[in-house]
Amino acid sequence: MMLNFKLLDEPIRIRKMTTLIIEDVSVFTNLVELFYRYNEESELKVFDKKFKTIKDSELLIVTDILGYNINSTSLLKLVYADLEDQLNEKPEVRTMIDKLTSTISDLIEYELIDHELDLESADITVQQLFKALGVRIEVDNDTIFEKVIEIIKVFKYLTRKKLLVFINACSYLKPEELLELREYISLYNAKVLFLEPRKVPNINQYILDNDYFLMEENGII
Repeated sequence: MMLNFKLLDEPIRIRKMTTLIIEDVSVFTNLVELFYRYNEESELKVFDKKFKTIKDSELLIVTDILGYNINSTSLLKLVYADLEDQLNEKPEVRTMIDKLTSTISDLIEYELIDHELDLESADITVQQLFKALGVRIEVDNDTIFEKVIEIIKVFKYLTRKKLLVFINACSYLKPEELLELREYISLYNAKVLFLEPRKVPNINQYILDNDYFLMEENGII
């Protein structure tokens, strides 16, 4: 995975856990906005090794870790879509669910006929069934570090997502937590970019300084 924008002489390679420091406040702000408005025509370029541009739907951007809702409607839709794909790989189970759903719909339709009001119903989809059953991601985290781990875990299982971007997240994490985080990201073979406004001690990082010079600094982590 590669990242490029107009101030870079050459693209930055995103290797699992990658940290990019932008020291100039206005540049940092602009880059954050570019990520939020990202599309295939943007001046911000994210592409794979075959130079195929990553779609905006393939990015997952997190700015507020504590406020980030893992069970948001948009994320659950992705989870439901993955679940439906999983069901489609099991024809016998999918057929059984469709038959049971059809039976329930017929029973409800029969009861609607006897009601004083003119009522109607629509066919229920598998994804609507997941929602009706309250299918959601089990969340059990007490610290910011645990929340970051949870987000990475969810991201890895969202097959339609290619790149996870955390903005200003390292400020909340201890060195030992960053080390554990690197190992966790490596284990999951995830592509995670940390976009930060200031240097992070003892960590491998790209730094775009106030003179727009890009350098790579190696640390313990």
